[in-house]
Amino acid sequence: MMTALVQRRKMLLSAMFLAVAGVYGVWFAPKVETWVVERSRDAGFVLSTLQITGIERSKRANILAAIDVDDGVPLLTMNLELMRKQLEQLPWVKEAKVTRILPSGLNVEITERQPFALWQKDGKVSLVDETGEIITQRGLVKFSDLMMIVGDGATEELAELQSLLRQEPVVAHRVKTAVRVGERRWDLIFDNGIRVKLPEAHATSYSAQKAWQKFASLETEYHLLGREVDVIDMRLSDRMILRVSPEGRRRMNGTGWAT
Repeated sequence: MMTALVQRRKMLLSAMFLAVAGVYGVWFAPKVETWVVERSRDAGFVLSTLQITGIERSKRANILAAIDVDDGVPLLTMNLELMRKQLEQLPWVKEAKVTRILPSGLNVEITERQPFALWQKDGKVSLVDETGEIITQRGLVKFSDLMMIVGDGATEELAELQSLLRQEPVVAHRVKTAVRVGERRWDLIFDNGIRVKLPEAHATSYSAQKAWQKFASLETEYHLLGREVDVIDMRLSDRMILRVSPEGRRRMNGTGWAT
């Protein structure tokens, strides 16, 4: 009986404490914040120096709008995590770091996304980074020398494509378009229009990596990209299939070049 009575008293006291604490918090928290603001301002911990580094393609005005601070704002009241999140929502910003430099400085470090390719989907072209993240759809003329990637699932498999190209950089620099076929494999189109068909990357016996290495070796030995062909099919392990271009057929037929 006494135990139950004691427990009820404890529960009642706890409830009263929580209620008082809630009211106290609603009333007292703003007072504390105001006090912190005033004391930090009196101590000179207010923004007077803003340093932004890492900007190459981002606009400084957009960076300033994202952090949304002015001279004279107390440093200790700034929400640095919120600033970081807002900065990383900007198209060119891959990563942001915001730190206080007491007594009066704020340092913003920006790591920008690096343009990797142009991605064509549903008639629209976007600039993407190496992860497939869309950067922008504007001002793409200055990036016209980048490789174009096309096809469903192309951006999801950019790591696979990059791995392929890095294996054979001598021939890779001539690839102008990479087409994802059936969300399974790549066709690579070179600067002279020749298309090289590769098998699936994860095929057990004859993968895209092996086919690409084989093509690079054959190109070095036989200069395939200089021949009158428009398709080089590397999808079979025991043979390479060449499709002669229309110009090549005319030459073989003795009719010469078309006029």
